[in-house]
Order: sequence, then structure tokens, then C-alpha cells
Amino acid sequence: MLRNLLRSLNTPSATDAAPVPVSAPDQAGAGPYQAAGQAQERGDHARVVEIFRAHLEQHPDDVDAAATFGGYLVSQKRLEEAAAVMLPALQRFPGAAPLLFNAGGLAQARRHTDEAIRLYRLALAAEPLFAMARFMLSIQLMLKGEYREGLILMRARNELANPPATGWPREIPRWQGQSLAAKRLLVWLDWGGLGDELQFARYLAPLARDCQPGELIFACSEAGRRLYAGIPGVNQALSLISDIEVDYQVALLDLPVVFASDLDNMPSAAPYLAAPAADIARWAERLAPARGRKIGLCWGAGFWGGQTRSDKAVPLEMLAGLAALPQATFISLQKGPAREELPCPGLTILDFDAELNDLADTAALIHNLDLVISVDTSVAHLAGAVGKPVILMLKWESGNFWLLDREDSPWYPSMRIARQAGAGDWQSVVRRVLEMLAQT
Repeated sequence: MLRNLLRSLNTPSATDAAPVPVSAPDQAGAGPYQAAGQAQERGDHARVVEIFRAHLEQHPDDVDAAATFGGYLVSQKRLEEAAAVMLPALQRFPGAAPLLFNAGGLAQARRHTDEAIRLYRLALAAEPLFAMARFMLSIQLMLKGEYREGLILMRARNELANPPATGWPREIPRWQGQSLAAKRLLVWLDWGGLGDELQFARYLAPLARDCQPGELIFACSEAGRRLYAGIPGVNQALSLISDIEVDYQVALLDLPVVFASDLDNMPSAAPYLAAPAADIARWAERLAPARGRKIGLCWGAGFWGGQTRSDKAVPLEMLAGLAALPQATFISLQKGPAREELPCPGLTILDFDAELNDLADTAALIHNLDLVISVDTSVAHLAGAVGKPVILMLKWESGNFWLLDREDSPWYPSMRIARQAGAGDWQSVVRRVLEMLAQT
């Protein structure tokens, strides 16, 4: 059914949420949904639009169809058409939660943050148990730096239709501020990816210092295990846990709520992560022949929703202008499919991919660089976490922790942000990166 397919198109992560269309009433085969769903499975988006338009011409008061169709158009980035469907419907049905929610998604896609917040709040007033509305509201609030409320609302991630696969720790009693003296506390990532893990690992040392658990165990990615084992107060960093005995568990993304974090008091001091000293020394020797400034590059990001290319990724060829920098050596920090863009015509990039087996390896390499230039992916977080100067190349639709229209980040004091001037405009980002480099 189309309503189920739509929900799966844009399931948000903790760092890159997108508007998610609301399902229509659960009436299998009713209305336009079955035929449109089959068309969408075939990739026939024109037919989906045709089916919904025909249905709404005959049933102009079908508020759920208007909401679903409008949300679908938003997911296809057909924003003016989405507005033409949903805004008139909202005039007739101002209290319809699905319409309010997807109209919020439209405002979000247009970067009308205050309007998105207003519409998501109205959707929640109409349907207080609307978990996705709470989650999307949290994203918009955090874009404005309203972390206190936003981080609390982000707990709605636990109620969404696609729960995390690693849900087993929920059976362990949740830590809610009880004394941890002589207690074993498990911290685990319940949502998101490597970037979230790196960003919120900053809370582990304060947790160990201020709450003094008998033992602090961090359930983490295998890629991060060696890196996180060096955090003061972390007794164990484990990537595979089956029968470990602990007294309490807490989600890593709930720690900012525990510490009542906001723009003024978040633990942003860096470095809060460090690679093993022997690895840093090894890379210092490997890079000793490199001339001038040593600059790490990461141009690719994760792939979501079946896209052939992430919209957070910069085509490597667009960075060829960096070759004009005097006395600079460029080193690839790229993993995954984007490495297929190497070599880059006009820009010599050293590639040590075979020697970068985990985050500790990459962190040790970054320790020996002068600067990192990265898109919005784990490498940018890693550079900021080890205190290395980093330029973040950011798409127009800001990630929820990068705020709006700022070139600095309260999360990483060593970070500067080069933002797209408009959707898809990487040329403006590259120009700004070159300006930043000329100033240093």
C-alpha cells in the first residue's frame, strides 16, 4: 500500500530527518491507495500523481487523501504542487492532524522553521499521541538552538514505526537518576549512526565523573570500540553483548537530557576523544615526507532511501580547485562507495584506505593533519571530537545539530561551516571553503 511505502521513504535518523507522509485510514484497498501503491512500486511517479489528482477531483473533502498526496509531493521535492494540494485543504479542515503534520513537512522542506514548528505543535494539539509529530518538532526546535525542549521531544524516536534493531537493552531497568554506587551501568546507542555515536560520546566522561557508577560499559560500534575504550571512566567498550549482567541501562542520546544540556552548558570542550599514542606516532612517521599543510578530505556520506547518491555528498571533481593552494598535501579520509571517484583529475590525493580499519586508525591519522574538510558524516564529527580544525561542507537543509545560518558550531569549537546558498548548490560551498582556506 502507498501509505506504507511512503512511511518507509524518509524514515529520519537522529541527524538527518526529513518529512514523513502520514498514513491514510487503515482501509486495505480503499480509495486511491492500492493503485497508487502499485504504481509507486514500479517507480511510476507520474501515475501516482495522476491517481491522486483524479481521486481528489471526485472527492475534494477526502482530507486523508489530501494529506497523503501532499506528503508524497513533498517527498518528491515538488513543493509548489504540495502547497496547492494541502494549503486549501487546511482552510477547510484546520484541525486535521495529518494535514497539519505534512504541511509542517512542507514548511520544513522550504526551511520555514518557525512555520514548521507552529504546524507541528498544532498537529500535536489535535493528536497528542502523534509520536512522529513530536520527533519532527524536536528537529525544528534544535535547529533554532532550543535543545532543552528539543532533546526531550526527541525521545519520541522510541515510539516510531521502525524501532531500532538493537532493542534488547530495553529489557534492562532504565536508569532514571538512581544512585549508581557499586552498580553497573550500560550506555548504548538506540538511534542513529557513527556520527551520533561520536558526537554524544562526549557525555561518557562527565557521566563517569559526576554519577560515579561502579562500572560504566559502553555498547558501541565495532568501528569505535578501540577509540572509546580510551575515554576516562569507561571501564569497557564492547561491540557485541549477549549475556552481560548490568543493573541499569541508559540510551546515549538521552544523556543530554540527563545533563539538561542547552546552548550554554553542553560539554563541548575538545578533544574528548584521542587515538592510541602508538597509532598517532605511526602515522606521524608515515606522513613525515608530506610537504606543507596536510589536509584530510571526505566528500561522500551515507546513502538513504535507495538514492544513487546522498544529497550530503560533494562530487569529488568539484574539489579539484583545491590544487591551487600553495604547499598543501591532500589525504583521503573517505570510506565506502565514494572512493570510486578516485583518482581526481587535477588534484593529487594520497589514499591510505587499506590502513584505516576503524575509527581509532582514522583518528590517529587526523591527529597528524593540519585540517580536515568533510561533508556531514562521521569524519567531520571525529575531527571535531579530537580537536582538529575542520571545515564542514553542509547542504542547504541543515542537519538538526548544525543550527541555522551559522558558520560555527557549539558542539565543536574547532569547526567552521560552509553552507549551500540554495538546494543542491555545492559550487557556493566550494567557493566558501576556498575563502576560508585563504584566511588561514
